[in-house]
Amino acid sequence: MASVLEILLPRQAPLPPQPTPEILAYNNAPQILSITGAFFAMAAVVVLLRCYVRIAMLKTFGADDYVMGFAMILNAATFVCFKLRTDYGLGRHIVVLYMNPTNVLKFMKVQYVQALIMMVGISTVKMSIALTLLRLANQKTYSRILWGALIFIVLMTLGCGGSLVWQCLPVAAAWDYSLRPPPFGTGNARCYNTDVFKSLGLMNSILNILTDVLFALLPVPLIWQLQLNMRTKISLIAILSLGWFACAAAIAKSVLQARVFDDPDWSTHDNFNILGMVEFSIGIIASSSTALKPLFKNFLDTARAMTSGTRSRTGGRVKGSKSMGYSKTADGYSQEIGMHSMSKHGSSSTHPNSSEKSPYHVAVSTRPTGLADRDAWEAHRNNSDESIHPLQPGRDPGSGGIVRTQEFTVR
Repeated sequence: MASVLEILLPRQAPLPPQPTPEILAYNNAPQILSITGAFFAMAAVVVLLRCYVRIAMLKTFGADDYVMGFAMILNAATFVCFKLRTDYGLGRHIVVLYMNPTNVLKFMKVQYVQALIMMVGISTVKMSIALTLLRLANQKTYSRILWGALIFIVLMTLGCGGSLVWQCLPVAAAWDYSLRPPPFGTGNARCYNTDVFKSLGLMNSILNILTDVLFALLPVPLIWQLQLNMRTKISLIAILSLGWFACAAAIAKSVLQARVFDDPDWSTHDNFNILGMVEFSIGIIASSSTALKPLFKNFLDTARAMTSGTRSRTGGRVKGSKSMGYSKTADGYSQEIGMHSMSKHGSSSTHPNSSEKSPYHVAVSTRPTGLADRDAWEAHRNNSDESIHPLQPGRDPGSGGIVRTQEFTVR
């Protein structure tokens, strides 16, 4: 942030006239870019997969997805700012950075923009989470809480954004110190003093932590009320618990912010802004991961179909692939109707051990029609053969596979 140098510059005086070769050669930029780039890449992959699921698989691209897409754009812009700042001296010792006044001006301008982008981006992630939860909420009280949180975040973002944009008048004095009064420049610009600037930053960080905690807790009661099995509920809650890591990063960032002016060589590591990028990216990953469940389910189902097999009645092992003439259905109360012994054109089939056509035909469905049917189905499934059977000879492979059938002789 631009006002940091207001106190760092006096602390650095007098600067060493001739930095040692070790100081001149030191550059921590690769480490900074590797950390921030890794989190950016993970967030980008998760968001792209989320978009694929919502557009291609579910065909329901909602407001929360648009907002998250905008947040990902801001995340990418934040990483670009890190890259530009390393070009202008980030990762080097402060004395080396000040040796090029032109780069210092560019460095401070990019940092000013980055602080604003990151603040808006972190808030945008929380807006997307609120919109996602609103799609699931089925109680007025819960919806009102979410709308209240959403409005609060919007107002907080506007307030914090305004304090960053207008920290100096004219605005350019935030990065161009020549516009400030002596001893920094020759102008007459007015800027926040160090104490006010630090207090505003801490207030913003505390509000961020509170909203992080809020959105880490809000999904729990909502997910618990959904008509899902216990394993799915626990997995969703566990994924959303990643938001606590974002909260931890926000707390660590606040601790650094409280003593940001105590480090005279802050440009070497820039831990404060790196933690901000970590908080930003983890928030995106945690809030978008729950949308990937259909993709993983589809992938696992395909993997099982291609690689799994089971013993046939003759003891042979068959592959679970439909293209190889086999069909498999999921266990449970399937809504499919079991295949019957009539051909696709309506003619009665012939019993394999008889040369006559039976005038009677019985088809067994796997769809329970009541409590009695459900109890009977449970008793039957415990004794049924659930292996994968090849399609009967002469049957069209595209007509489907055997679900569960049982033959009766009617006399």
